[in-house]
Amino acid sequence: MSNLLFELHQHNDVVMTERNGIKIPARYHTPEKEHRAVRQNILLCDYSHFGKAKISGESAWELLNVLVSGDVSSIRDEQAMYTLMLDDQGQIITDLYILCDEESYLLFSEWMTSEALCERITALMAERVGEFDDIEQIIPLNDQGLLHIEGPYSWELLVELYGMDIAGLPFQEHMHVCDELILLRAGKHGEFSYKLFGDYASLADAWQQLVEAGEKFDLCLGGLDYQQQVRLENPCFIPTPLLSLSRCPIELQLQWMVRYDKDEFIGMEALKGRLDAGPHRRAIGMSVDGQPSVTLAFGDEVFLDEEVVGVVIECGYSADIDKTIGRLFIDSEFAWADLSHLTARSSSGDEIALRTAAVPFARNYSFLINPAEHSYIDKRRPRDLLQQFEWQKEREEQEKAATPAAPAEMSIQGMK
Repeated sequence: MSNLLFELHQHNDVVMTERNGIKIPARYHTPEKEHRAVRQNILLCDYSHFGKAKISGESAWELLNVLVSGDVSSIRDEQAMYTLMLDDQGQIITDLYILCDEESYLLFSEWMTSEALCERITALMAERVGEFDDIEQIIPLNDQGLLHIEGPYSWELLVELYGMDIAGLPFQEHMHVCDELILLRAGKHGEFSYKLFGDYASLADAWQQLVEAGEKFDLCLGGLDYQQQVRLENPCFIPTPLLSLSRCPIELQLQWMVRYDKDEFIGMEALKGRLDAGPHRRAIGMSVDGQPSVTLAFGDEVFLDEEVVGVVIECGYSADIDKTIGRLFIDSEFAWADLSHLTARSSSGDEIALRTAAVPFARNYSFLINPAEHSYIDKRRPRDLLQQFEWQKEREEQEKAATPAAPAEMSIQGMK
């Protein structure tokens, strides 16, 4: 199978890595530079490691609705959903996107191969013989790839290439561009984020077009290493190290991805039982001001008055907010934001005081960007909401200075 994207990366002599058996860039630049691009400009990455599958037929939505914890009946053509695939015990197998595309559904999973996705679907059909007879095809899409375009001005670059409809594309919806490509607006890191899906030849052409058009946006090419920092700041589902502690959506605070009002889905009864019983531990954010000398790592114990109440999931420093941040897996009674009196002990025996915190931590720049009013390249428009307020204040001051002063009120003495 020819992968022109891979050949393009090789030509640029970048550091490569492998996920799901697919070779993709680990980084084009330093992770710090690529992280800045996500938060300030645009980052372009190859996400072809995602497993990709297609299922079609009149009963395709019914089959998928049993397979995942979300309600597939809630999406229509050109809409998508982000959901979970669970096992019979209600434990997470993977997260995935499901796109409704005309007469078929597309599945994208960051943590499963295309073949594994299809195997899960066909195994369910085999267990439920006769229930889903109208399935036409279940096929892995190994000849297709994904590009990931992320950052506060990614929408503006895509508008230039594919038209103004991009600016109004809602979150978790998609559209066809250039006939052979599908553009999905979806992401996990809090900024404007899009995935471009299609065959490798078309994506290689799109990559080069994005690079050329993105120069004036200060677009940066990237790999996957930048994810470590953005996912520290905006936590999302990552199998490692989460699944070594728990695979329960309730414990991992992912219950918002579960629809208990559905008729059924795999793992539903087990998950309801876990919900009724109440989880023993939950994931919660943590923060420490500044960058202390104590270094915490996965598995370091968390204490309350010398009693172990949990462990550290992850920990790192964010220069953007000048805090050491991360997540804990602690007893449910303490898994609330803004609680102090907790300490963690490093492997070297050093202790540090912690405060639980709500996630995400990052102040995502995209929240200050309105595609209808702001622009990175059009100097007649403000770049963001802050600059818009500054310009408005300057105009008001100029207008006030240009307004003639009102005549002084005549004094009583002057009227005599």
